[in-house]
Amino acid sequence: MIVSVRKLSYDDLKNKLDLNDKILLWSCNACIALCGVGGTDNLNLLEEMLTADGYEVIGKELISIGCIYSLVQERINNPNKKDLFDKATTIITLTCEDGAEIPKYLLKENKVICVAKTVGVGNYTEDKGMVLTSPFEWTGFEASEEGYDISQISERMELYPSFFNESEDAININKDLIKVTINGKECSVKNGTTIMKAAKANGFKIPHLCAHPDMTADANCRLCLVKVEGQKELIPACAASVTNNMKIITHDKELNHIRKTILELLLATNEHNCLTCFKGNATVLGSCELQGLIREFGIQNTRFEQNKEKVSVDSTSPILNYDQNKCILCGRCVRACREIAGKSNMGFANRGAKTFVAIGANKKFNQSACVECEACIGVCPTGAITEKITHYSGEEWEGRLVYQS
Repeated sequence: MIVSVRKLSYDDLKNKLDLNDKILLWSCNACIALCGVGGTDNLNLLEEMLTADGYEVIGKELISIGCIYSLVQERINNPNKKDLFDKATTIITLTCEDGAEIPKYLLKENKVICVAKTVGVGNYTEDKGMVLTSPFEWTGFEASEEGYDISQISERMELYPSFFNESEDAININKDLIKVTINGKECSVKNGTTIMKAAKANGFKIPHLCAHPDMTADANCRLCLVKVEGQKELIPACAASVTNNMKIITHDKELNHIRKTILELLLATNEHNCLTCFKGNATVLGSCELQGLIREFGIQNTRFEQNKEKVSVDSTSPILNYDQNKCILCGRCVRACREIAGKSNMGFANRGAKTFVAIGANKKFNQSACVECEACIGVCPTGAITEKITHYSGEEWEGRLVYQS
């Protein structure tokens, strides 16, 4: 993974801007996000900061891998994005330096500002986050298996260890707060945010499988249904926005019963064998979210007849395995391919119980328009789409006696 650290202060960034600029924010969602300089949350934060200071942000673009030339070119040439790129005069990139060079080349008339400094290659660790193991020679760091974390790099190179934030005293964001009541607790939340985000910000975790912060809401898994005072129907928390004085119930006996039923139905759709599933263990991309919810709700088995029909695994891609048997039809991969990769290479086929996620025109991965950007891998909540590089890395077991009476 490429390691990059923020090089500009917020004042440095503003000095490169003009109040007449039409600003497009552009971020990679791969290495730079793990370094804490890119990703959806940082795009949103920077938009708030700039808007609060009187700058005009006309759009935000998140791309799966910002240093793949063909992906960037397709996004810029996308007919649905033409007006946005025609209008933009300035592009601020939350990418590595290589990722910033591509829009510079393709959009020669635009001002392109990169906020990051690329310092070498490294790995992502559970305890330290991103670490630099193979530094560029000019950095002055020696190669290290243990690696240097972002704070060490920033201190020695006089860079910034985190993203732009309010502690720099560089911003005064008008948060436009409103009052809502969640499970009897009065909370101040930002007007227009979703019920799910508002609940999470105030310590209430709402179960979900189809929702993902990097993509638009789809509200198809129905696990996040909540009660809102004055509403006859249950409301999907991922898609509904809070309003002033809204009173919300996120957990009670009825809601938990509905969620357990949905989870049991998902278990019945296929034969989920966690012992042979890659996502049964914690990884950089996260462990199985379905398994986590099954454990959270104490589900031992399903009351519904289980579908034991097996579909062959598609291993034709050089980077991933696609196992339909573990798919729960949440639609995350379909939206990620369309919204983050910009490819629309995945979609639903058939109807009812026969529905499945088809690749291309119902082809194998290696026969489709897949560009191997890994957007679908990063959002899949189960073991349906997994990265080959670590897949089944521990399948060879050697038995040994650990206890004898």
